[in-house]
Amino acid sequence: MEQIKKIIYIWLVRFFSIFSKPLSIKKRIVYLMSFPKNDNGLLSALITENPNVEIIILFEKNCEEEAIRFEKMGAKIFPISTSVTFLQKAIPILMQSKVILCDNYFPFLAGLYPKKETTIIQIWHANGAIKRFGLEDPTAIGRSFFDHLRFKQVYKRFDEYIVGSEMMGEVFRNSYGASKNSIKSYGNPRTDIYFNQKLIDEKRDSFFTKYPELKKKKIILYAPTYRNGLEDEYPFNVQQLYEALGSDYAILMKKHPHVLTKPVEKNYNGFLYGNLSQYSIEDLLMVTDILITDYSSVTFDFTLLNNANKIIFYCYDLEEYDQVTGLQKDLKNWLPGEIVQSMDELILQIKKTQDCHFENFNNKWNTYNNGQSIKRLLQHIQELL
Repeated sequence: MEQIKKIIYIWLVRFFSIFSKPLSIKKRIVYLMSFPKNDNGLLSALITENPNVEIIILFEKNCEEEAIRFEKMGAKIFPISTSVTFLQKAIPILMQSKVILCDNYFPFLAGLYPKKETTIIQIWHANGAIKRFGLEDPTAIGRSFFDHLRFKQVYKRFDEYIVGSEMMGEVFRNSYGASKNSIKSYGNPRTDIYFNQKLIDEKRDSFFTKYPELKKKKIILYAPTYRNGLEDEYPFNVQQLYEALGSDYAILMKKHPHVLTKPVEKNYNGFLYGNLSQYSIEDLLMVTDILITDYSSVTFDFTLLNNANKIIFYCYDLEEYDQVTGLQKDLKNWLPGEIVQSMDELILQIKKTQDCHFENFNNKWNTYNNGQSIKRLLQHIQELL
């Protein structure tokens, strides 16, 4: 029954696409938003530098607050849904637009048939990839023929992919079947803030003004990846860390943006800081000395920061995760830190005085990220308009 609903939905999108085909395309930019605080300045720059261009944001429910903020800056906004009313409004908007920016995979694109003058650009929600996705996702193997057909139809809609490295370009070629010509090495727009030292200093000053007791401590950020319903089952023993590390350290906890984090009730005498919803992951990376993650793409952002001393990959379920979700090939050869699978190993790595060196990793994965990515992408969009 669910499969039939999906097929009908895509056919509805196709129907509205056919009957919404305009005679001409408007000088309009549409941004499909599914990740809050992902653009890191791109949308603000688009709105500010294109006062005569209509900018419309179609947003998922979890991005409503951010969409409203951009509405106050001059953008028009519409919530994304599966309703016929949404299709009646959104499909004509998309069909009449010159440029469509996407931060994720959007299923309804499978039924969209834009004119040749429209360019659909995938900017993605991460700067690199540790996990597999798309055609390389092991969970997709058992899906139905119609699911695979829909996946590939969505992938075909993307005319361009904005990347910060040849490595990420290769990931899109393998995962989405992207052509070599569709890969645009402008750098990932979300990384520009990591080259803005004035902004970084302001963020650090603001954080340490609120938490002055952390100024002389080594700050550890625990930022695991999204695990679909298992966010409260991480084998991360704060009590054990507290007893082993003592007062020289403090731990910040930040979970995936798609996870509703429960308040932390115990802080272990100022050792654990978990109620940090007012801070973005970018804010916290800027004050962090040691990053503990597993398969999260925050790795690729953290290595760009001067305050980054060490990354530890706490992959307690490495083999299982690789089989079920899938990991990029040769992962162990290029990760910029040690992989550990137990709390004892994790504590040993934290205590090691040797810092990580990220130069080789950044040359591989952050090749074109130099603080000018938004500028290059804006120039490209201007040419498309």
